Amino acid sequence: MDQYDLVNAFGEAVSAGNGALFVGAGLSVGAGLPTWPQLLKPLQDKANVPDHYDYPLIAEYIANDKKNVGREALCEHILEMIATPAAPTPGHHLLTQLPLKEIWTTNYDELIEHACDASTFVAVTDEDIRTIGTNRRTVIKMHGSVATRNGGPAWAEPPVITRSDYEQYEFRRPRTWALLRAAYVSKTFLFLGFSFTDPNIEILLRLARQHAMSVTDRHLTVLKRPAAGPERTLHDLRVKDLEASGVKVCEIDEFHELQGIIQALVRRTRPLRLFISGSAGVDADGNPRDDAEILPWCEKIAAQLAERSDWELTSLGGPAGWSVTRDVANIRRSEQNYRPEKLTFYFREKQEPPPEMDERVGTSVYTDLAREQLVGMLLDDCRAILVIGGGARTEEEIRWARERGVGIVALAASGGAALRDWQAHRGSPPELGGRTASENDWDLLNNTSAIVAARAAARLLEQAMYRRD
Repeated sequence: MDQYDLVNAFGEAVSAGNGALFVGAGLSVGAGLPTWPQLLKPLQDKANVPDHYDYPLIAEYIANDKKNVGREALCEHILEMIATPAAPTPGHHLLTQLPLKEIWTTNYDELIEHACDASTFVAVTDEDIRTIGTNRRTVIKMHGSVATRNGGPAWAEPPVITRSDYEQYEFRRPRTWALLRAAYVSKTFLFLGFSFTDPNIEILLRLARQHAMSVTDRHLTVLKRPAAGPERTLHDLRVKDLEASGVKVCEIDEFHELQGIIQALVRRTRPLRLFISGSAGVDADGNPRDDAEILPWCEKIAAQLAERSDWELTSLGGPAGWSVTRDVANIRRSEQNYRPEKLTFYFREKQEPPPEMDERVGTSVYTDLAREQLVGMLLDDCRAILVIGGGARTEEEIRWARERGVGIVALAASGGAALRDWQAHRGSPPELGGRTASENDWDLLNNTSAIVAARAAARLLEQAMYRRD
């Protein structure tokens, strides 16, 4: 399974309100926290435990060695290692942008909950499961959790770490295990940050084997692929086993690739919203162009967008945003599918009054946010940006969109910033909606025929909005 198919499959589940996330240690490693071998190695040597692939069993032997280490020392050591200063990664913050009600994790650290807003409920103990509601996001800490308190770090719930802990889990935490099983057979899970060297992969394997006949290829996971050799051969066999049990596998080479996948998921699960940017800009000699010069492209692209009635259009009410949105509104009115809430103009605080609109269409929102903050906020809720003409400010909006991974479609034939951005990618069309843009459609963006260029832009926007296979 490639990344595009994974993003589309989980995106559909999330949009339907049926997605859940299960986060493993791979995400925390990116924040500088230790891997399982790094976590156990110091006490493993102290307890004279030989290397073994079963890390919970190593922990079991360390806990059993009461003379040199013991369970209490093991827990204190893990607390010290996990409670080192660490901040949520960009990946953690991106996860919180996914419209999910449930985030499950086996991680002891607090990085996920620190990235979430204050309204998030964190279920740490088995008793907490009884108070989970349906109207708020919940982070479910399956295997214990550290807690940062005034007196220093402590265990809010002791860690699940030894082989005995794993084997007795469903008896010690029956509510948590029952809820996980129920979610597994009723939702679509995406397991992130796991590898077959992570002992917590056992949870996925156990659920897959127990419920293989119930899930029918509904669940998804991203797994790190080892280098060639015996480990790779064993990995391939395990992947086949998982997929035979109803879990589709997307493989990556390094954990840092997770961030790109999460960013694509965030974009895919946003509303079908398009930001429109642009103006007449200036000519080749730096002289201002008349806004009427971009009207042919605005009119033709509006005709294409009007029929996509499930899309939302948003802009700052500039020449391109206003012209396209007004024409879309008029077409939809004629066809009796006009909805003003789907056409939004944002006006920011400034000394001069907002530009006069010659028609009352859409919804106007007035805000006191500075321009960069406002545009950033809007782009964070859009899947794509359409650029028509434009000058220096439009170039800024293109840059802000690119920094956020928003799909950019520049109607090059309209000139200005749109043409310059198109030329920068002419030899290598960018990725839109998880796939490289068609070279033919990309070339047609600069066609002298406004309708041909607009039709190409509409097809590329379909792709950027994850609406084109």
